[in-house]
Amino acid sequence: MKGMLLIMQLGFSFMVFLFLAAVNWYQGSELVSDRFDWNYTAKISKHLNGIDTITSSKQISQLDFFIYSAKHYPVMSMLMILSLLYVLATLFLLIYSVKFNRHEIHLDC
Repeated sequence: MKGMLLIMQLGFSFMVFLFLAAVNWYQGSELVSDRFDWNYTAKISKHLNGIDTITSSKQISQLDFFIYSAKHYPVMSMLMILSLLYVLATLFLLIYSVKFNRHEIHLDC
């Protein structure tokens, strides 16, 4: 029974993480239209392209959207990070429960 509860928590927390990641990605996509923030926020794009200044929106990496979102919308970014930590903790507890306690998890469909 404990294993089923952990699986349900893992599934729910992973769905919450995916939702919050999508929200952060959407909010961070505002970076494409914020031309003045390109050189201050698009750090990953600079390293990937090997350039000093971003001149086109096509040079911006998708990972920079998360940096922009964390800079301008910190609450949603913190919720995403907390949900990721909860996913990892639940996954660790599930693996610990199965490996060390020898509890079998039965999925009856």
